Amino acid sequence: MKNSNITYLLIGLLSFALISCNEDDFLQEDPVTNLSTQTFFESEQDFRQATNAVYTNLQTMAGGTNVGTGTGGFWAMSELRSDNSTYQYNTVDLSGHFTWYLDNFIMATTNPVVNVFWNAAYEGIGKANIVIQQSEDKEYDNKEQIVAEAKFLRALYYSYLLRYFGNIPLVTEPTASYEEAFANNAQVDKQQVYELILADLNEAKTALPANYSAQDQGKATSGAARTLLAKELMELERYSEAASELEAVINSGEYMLLEDYSDVFDVENENNQELIFSVQFIEGVYGLSSMYMYLFAPWNAGPELLGHAQQIARTGMNIPTTDLIESFEKGDDRKSMIDLSYIDEVNGFYQGNIVPFNKKFWDSEHSIQYQTGTNFPLFRYPHVLLMLAECYLRAGGGDPVALVNQVRTRAGLPTVASVTLEDIIHERRVEFYGEADRWDVLVRTNKVFEVMEAHGENERQNRSEVHVGDAAFRDIKVLYPIPASAIQTDPSLQQNPEYL
Repeated sequence: MKNSNITYLLIGLLSFALISCNEDDFLQEDPVTNLSTQTFFESEQDFRQATNAVYTNLQTMAGGTNVGTGTGGFWAMSELRSDNSTYQYNTVDLSGHFTWYLDNFIMATTNPVVNVFWNAAYEGIGKANIVIQQSEDKEYDNKEQIVAEAKFLRALYYSYLLRYFGNIPLVTEPTASYEEAFANNAQVDKQQVYELILADLNEAKTALPANYSAQDQGKATSGAARTLLAKELMELERYSEAASELEAVINSGEYMLLEDYSDVFDVENENNQELIFSVQFIEGVYGLSSMYMYLFAPWNAGPELLGHAQQIARTGMNIPTTDLIESFEKGDDRKSMIDLSYIDEVNGFYQGNIVPFNKKFWDSEHSIQYQTGTNFPLFRYPHVLLMLAECYLRAGGGDPVALVNQVRTRAGLPTVASVTLEDIIHERRVEFYGEADRWDVLVRTNKVFEVMEAHGENERQNRSEVHVGDAAFRDIKVLYPIPASAIQTDPSLQQNPEYL
């Protein structure tokens, strides 16, 4: 029963490996090992180190750290799964097939994408639980803020697990033994998980600061907590409450639309005033770099494109679809972040020989192959504007048109006189393509079957590669499978019915 995979729930064991961070950057690594949780937590610095360790699981979940062995994450599960993204068929290395299967809705319960994501999320939750529990009977400086960071991250991890997997184990206490791990492993109704998420975020939104000094850029803020809270309230169709949180983000004055869309993604301008929360990466030898530009560039690209040799295996991912490219209105500046210059006479699929790729994650000046400092954005200010527009459209209370027009004007498009839900969904598509937004929106608005069945038909007809066969896209599934390794570890876990 206790197989070779270390179960995600055993994070509370007495030997706890932490990552401490120096004063220059909260992601800088300095491992501290073999420390008992009973003796380690004494000072504010101890709790800060432990809380910084909770953030690191986001890097695994964002799927940006390992070229050639990467298994996806946000970009695969919330973008490649949708009609926004596809992949370039690799005629040399087929090891990326598990992400192709995810895209084609023919994935198995053993698919490593879900296994890695599930384990990373629960490991992060376990770390957060330790910080929260150990803080209960101790007093230290900035305790309220540190606990709020842990609760924000716990809520964030649970929000994705809930969205992707449905009924999941709800673990709120550190686990100190194998017996406790299995006892805590029981799946619960989704409403119980929502209750914890909302409680954590309602506490975090008032305890977190509005901003940080340069050395702590990228940590959770009150604006990030309110934005995530609004997203969860919209999942529950509590649109008036969500609108109040989004209005507070706008009224804070902390965020703004940058004048130029491309500037948002400039690696020299990261954590700018448009970014509300991003997964942080650092270029260099710390083991905390990202390699999105390699993942998302054509697998057969060369140094003339990347500045370094491409890693052939498992690249050519998150490629913009023909349907996405053709969905932009004429004159939309946002289309400029899709590069249409790469020609491949053999493997091209857009207009015959073009392999499009997403340049939002480009870092042309990085010095070491595969080691870029590009972050992965989860919330930007346009999320707030377009989410609030939808809330106003559904529940009243304000003008959705003005909010949508702010986003359109920055994109170089004419204003509109009225908006529908379909207009807002489209605006989100062309604003956030490649950023792990599309799938979540399609599922929440009940558009997923309509959109994905049409997309699947187009793919079967227009993609001639053998892997897009007749079985692809025939069985559109909203949820992902509970990883087979988790069920093998604890057979009491119930698989989602779509995968039985």
